[in-house]
Amino acid sequence: MWYFLEEGFWYDPWLIALFVVSVSLIVFLRYVLFAWVYQVTLRALRKETPDIFKVREGQIRTEIRYAFQSSCVFTAMAAATLFAWHMGWTNLYSRMDEYPLWYYLLSGVIIVLGYETYYYWLHRWMHQPRVFKHIHKVHHRSIQPTVFTSFSFHPLEALLQFAYFPVILIVVPVHYSMLLAVLTLFTISALINHSGQEIYGNANVRRHIIGAGHHEVHHKSFHHNYGLFFTWWDQWMGTNRDP
Repeated sequence: MWYFLEEGFWYDPWLIALFVVSVSLIVFLRYVLFAWVYQVTLRALRKETPDIFKVREGQIRTEIRYAFQSSCVFTAMAAATLFAWHMGWTNLYSRMDEYPLWYYLLSGVIIVLGYETYYYWLHRWMHQPRVFKHIHKVHHRSIQPTVFTSFSFHPLEALLQFAYFPVILIVVPVHYSMLLAVLTLFTISALINHSGQEIYGNANVRRHIIGAGHHEVHHKSFHHNYGLFFTWWDQWMGTNRDP
């Protein structure tokens, strides 16, 4: 089952192909399932939630097509990270007793805060006119985002978004379960931010945590609200606009 952890994995092209194809499908189907479940749940809890499967059918088809490409890019980068792990170039570890519990939790905080910084400045760079029209414009075709917009990227943008992880894993020791937990958090956060339905009712929470309202401003104005999880960098750099 864990054939990709064996040392001989990289000497068998068929196993490598199996890994890339199977993981690409898993990542893509996971995205579709998470997005569908989140949207259906919103509709069940809030009757006023629009039925995006009817009113934005064409947009969703386009988003899913780009999301499949993104899933393939994410998998290719994951394969490169796996190769780096096999070569001993990363600090990804598998035994819980290698580091204390407090560090296990701290490593997740480091990854999230580090990525927040990386993403904010990457996002601002992608809004430079010459870059935007070739890369980030794909994501902004969805002026009114849906849950399916969350993975709708140009392949190069998908690569740039994932490029953070091989680098941080070289620098910071991280248990593989924490890495999976953080990646799951990223997916859930992206769904929440692109759903068009604000779920954070507390104003103090919205002041710090990015939700659908905050991110929808970005899709409409383009020049505000570049953050991913938190509003902090937008507040510090004067790019924050409250929904």
